Amino acid sequence: MKAIYNILILFIGIGITPNISFGQDPDSEKIRILFIFDASNSMNAQWQNGSKMTIAKKLLTNTVDELRGIENTELGLRVYGHQFKILPGQQNCDDTNLEVEFSQGDENIEKIKNKIRSIEAKGTTPIARSLEYSAEDFPECSNCRNVIILITDGIEACDEDPCAVSRALRAKGIKLKPFVIGIGLDTSYLGQFNCIGEFLSAETEDSFKSVLDFVVSQALNNTTVQVNLLDVKKKPSETDVTMSFYDQKTDELVYTYKHTLDRDRTPDTLSIDPLHTYRLVVHTTPEVTKENIKVIAGKHNVIMLDAPRGHLDLKIQGYNNLNLLESTALFEKVER
Repeated sequence: MKAIYNILILFIGIGITPNISFGQDPDSEKIRILFIFDASNSMNAQWQNGSKMTIAKKLLTNTVDELRGIENTELGLRVYGHQFKILPGQQNCDDTNLEVEFSQGDENIEKIKNKIRSIEAKGTTPIARSLEYSAEDFPECSNCRNVIILITDGIEACDEDPCAVSRALRAKGIKLKPFVIGIGLDTSYLGQFNCIGEFLSAETEDSFKSVLDFVVSQALNNTTVQVNLLDVKKKPSETDVTMSFYDQKTDELVYTYKHTLDRDRTPDTLSIDPLHTYRLVVHTTPEVTKENIKVIAGKHNVIMLDAPRGHLDLKIQGYNNLNLLESTALFEKVER
């Protein structure tokens, strides 16, 4: 199974960390979270009751503490803008480094927290390059869910295109799904991320707490879905048909399943990634489509579609009692 990379981009001059409590099934896939921390000079700017840097440090150390003790979860830390001071007409766009490699346990958490405390905001903001380099931070893994949380004030300073990086990484089989939390950012700049994510706004520390809680829940929790294919009587009896889940943003095929019912005539339960917004296509004749499906992380979600199918009653002159033949063709016109 290919490892999947999901990017959660948090644009900050930002707030406090929520109280989060998650448990992981010991038999589930491993979750690896890479924090990318912006230590560029612009993070020294003031926001609410402190500098962006001070509040972002508090945010990240609290978040790391909240992730302590979660099974099957490893953390890593990449920082940019912290090694070379920015000067008039001079900036180092290679100023990005993996400071703490992936590991789990208290020792790893303390390494990350100590590194965060020691960082000073100095340099430029190579967002696209940091995303590109971060792909190499994840060792090969056949059963890993890889998440990137980028904490930044959101100003790309190296004239590079995060969307181009996104396309290049997808070509290598790395999938991106960012959440962009914006504070006081020029909307024309946010438009650069239309190709890879959706935007959430945080105007206060408290609102950011709620948004971050949502984002972390999306990253960590196991999520299941059940697809009810409704017949002409609005009963979930239709089955034995292929269905495809596409990423609504990129149009990329994410999952293909054969819809089946169990012995109790209940649709099968499927595990899916909650970080996507989906378009579901049920391959009946004609096909049935449901757009903009958002699932709730950590919950069992039910998706319902009108997908009644009929049958053909074929008769040949001179023959009687011909067997009824199943068909995906519609027996009657059905309003969808």
